[in-house]
Amino acid sequence: MAAVLALDKQAIQRRFERAADAYDTFSVVQRAMAEELVEGVEREPLSILELGCGTGYLTALLRKRYPGATIEAVDFAPAMIARAREHVSDVRFLVADIEELELEPERYDLIVSSATVQWLAEPEQTVGRLAGSLDRRGELHLTTFGPRTFWELDEVLGELGCERGLSLLPAKKWETLLAGAGLHRIRAHSCEERFSYPDCVAFLRSVKSSGAGYAPCVTAPGTLAEAIRRYDERFYDGAGVTVTYEIVTLSAGR
Repeated sequence: MAAVLALDKQAIQRRFERAADAYDTFSVVQRAMAEELVEGVEREPLSILELGCGTGYLTALLRKRYPGATIEAVDFAPAMIARAREHVSDVRFLVADIEELELEPERYDLIVSSATVQWLAEPEQTVGRLAGSLDRRGELHLTTFGPRTFWELDEVLGELGCERGLSLLPAKKWETLLAGAGLHRIRAHSCEERFSYPDCVAFLRSVKSSGAGYAPCVTAPGTLAEAIRRYDERFYDGAGVTVTYEIVTLSAGR
């Protein structure tokens, strides 16, 4: 697993700002995660908070399924919010960092976040604040990426003395954080999904175009090029290179 590094929130925000126009084209995995999240909601909420709404795919699913609910959707990239407004109406959108968001006690029936909480700098504190903003029967539903995500890339980078520079928490750790926040009825599930790209460059370009790009901590000129060469050589299956995503699905209630 990559070493734990301090997150550069401003750099992350800039990446997602630049990716807003292309995000819907390259976010196939994220759309599937949003659909799974909505299917897991058990109650009929009247007030919903969505964290990290991006271009509004999950927001639109929530509005369609719960037409009578009040929805507040938050993202820290203004360009993403602008796109979301084009996709869904009758939603209160807010540009803000979810770790700095002021949350009222027992405010929401449902809090959701898909493919976002991996970017939290202080997940324990943030989960605790979210728990406190649920009403007494409220539900929290999250999807995120687990540490087996992109293990193929981690392997070739590790051989070259490099790290991907992003630490992803396992499902068990998220379960512990939810329990520590005083939540109950906790469900934590992890599964691996494999996708195919023409080659490693196409894979990395897709990740960058979705806003989730990163700069591996390379130690010498040509290191990344060598990692790409090894990836193509080792993980080509006849049709393209395989890429693994570990999808973590979490739910809990008050």
